[in-house]
Amino acid sequence: STPKPSSAASDVYKRQMQERRAHEEAQLTESQKQQLFQVRRDWLLSSYDQRLALLQSAQACLKDARTFQDGKECRSIRRQAGRQLLEEGRQIMNAERQRLGLSSLPTGRPLSF
Repeated sequence: STPKPSSAASDVYKRQMQERRAHEEAQLTESQKQQLFQVRRDWLLSSYDQRLALLQSAQACLKDARTFQDGKECRSIRRQAGRQLLEEGRQIMNAERQRLGLSSLPTGRPLSF
């Protein structure tokens, strides 16, 4: 099936934003790259216990699940908690990106190096 026009428009927007970020990041100085790396690294290290607890909670939920619906509920809870945690990291990264004059990271994207 062909994508809906809104989906196609969304894909074009996402591609344009990726290209913009790639262009911005290509223009960064080594110092700016290091600053972004340090902020991302610090957040990943400081949130490690939260991420580990999230995995352990999901594991316990799945161990207790007895039905397909229980499993779906575990997945839904894990995904919601994971999204909240990533959003916190995204806000921290976006504050640094803004300070450096860069565009914000899109929602729904993982934080990576």
